[in-house]
Amino acid sequence: MQHLNRGMMGRYEIPERFPAKVNAVQFGLGERLLGVVDARIDAAQAGVGIAALDTGARHDGQSPADGIGPAALLREQDGMYTVFTRGYLGEQPVNREEVAQAILRLPESVEAIAAEPSIALAILDADAPDADAALAMAAELLSLRREAGLGGLDFLCVSECADTADAVRSGIIARDPSLEGFLAEACAFYPALADGIALRAEAKEAARLCQAMNYADGMIHLAEPGATLTVAAPSGFRARWPLDGADGVAFTDDLAPFVERKRRLFDAGLCLLAAPGWLLGLNTLSDCMKRDALRAFVGRAYMEELLPQDGAARAADAPYVIRAFERFENPLNDNALLRVAAPLIRRLRQSALPLIRQWAAEKFEPPRRLAFALAAAIMLYAGARPNGKGRYEVLRGNEIHRLDDDPAALALFATLSHDMPPEALAYAALADRELWGEDLREIDGLEARVALDIANMQRNPKYLPEE
Repeated sequence: MQHLNRGMMGRYEIPERFPAKVNAVQFGLGERLLGVVDARIDAAQAGVGIAALDTGARHDGQSPADGIGPAALLREQDGMYTVFTRGYLGEQPVNREEVAQAILRLPESVEAIAAEPSIALAILDADAPDADAALAMAAELLSLRREAGLGGLDFLCVSECADTADAVRSGIIARDPSLEGFLAEACAFYPALADGIALRAEAKEAARLCQAMNYADGMIHLAEPGATLTVAAPSGFRARWPLDGADGVAFTDDLAPFVERKRRLFDAGLCLLAAPGWLLGLNTLSDCMKRDALRAFVGRAYMEELLPQDGAARAADAPYVIRAFERFENPLNDNALLRVAAPLIRRLRQSALPLIRQWAAEKFEPPRRLAFALAAAIMLYAGARPNGKGRYEVLRGNEIHRLDDDPAALALFATLSHDMPPEALAYAALADRELWGEDLREIDGLEARVALDIANMQRNPKYLPEE
């Protein structure tokens, strides 16, 4: 079977829309960059041609036996890859197949692209596992450009933090302090929020899709409809990079409300589903939504703990919540729980903990269901063990599942066990300031609540809180 490449486009009647030149550099080939950001850039047909640098990280959910990484696969495919967008938008099913063509080059090194005079945009995912390598590459590239007398870059900083632009700027300076002046004079940094699930297809699904397409593609991505890319940037950036020609791309003056809404109404929902669902023996988001007890548990959490009590604010959030539930129950994509919720610890820290903290400050006790989601995550991660290959895994029955999260967090949980005395496990997990940024035992009632939930789960692995 022939691999996807430029020479076969006409024979397969694939419309060509390659940008005319390389004018952007991307650090990393992670799922969110390829499946959401690059797919939106490609759909915008804004003339953005990307040179994508491989950071060397493996965080795409795949570990092929032949050891071929994403950069090598994309080079074989002339930078192209197929994106299958599947799911529902309201009542309408979406099942769309497109070949993304924005990646024009895959340089072997930073030096191979740094002196390209047409480069004016840089793209990186500040939350990705390879973010440190991406920042180091960005610092190296900027240093080489400065030495060559070339100008600075616009940085599109993808993250789930509204202040990520400052963090990226500081991260580059930390790696090369001599760049501080150059960044201030010649570079600009703009935060962007990519709100959408995109996963690289697992081997079995990829093989099935390749048979249907009648060509081979080692980098198939599965995405959900309605994915959005929101960029906080002024009119000058918008004029230089007219990305809003695609559905789902928007510009704003303030990213913070978009980030806060996603964390509270989508990420916190993932936290309510991921560990509880996995402990119940479920594997995908849609499996969770088919389990009546778990769906009711999540629904009550939204009504009582996630949505604001103010009527007007509640009504304003309703469309996003309806869409979140459509995304959770998407029957057309098998969104694996532990992949789509990763990194779960950071997601808990950013989305669930602020809600727990606020609730406890007002009511002097933790919210019942969010606290259980935290306890379930502790039970899940306390079973983590290193596999000797730089990864951590958990065992459920006879099934081995990989955990993708902060290595320091996984190393801490590897010292614990899910069958420890409940009070000891709750104390050890909640007290670690490096893990959470604070001692969670200081939140009113949380330690006792988590210990009780752990005890209930130890007695009954199918336990869910009831009314």
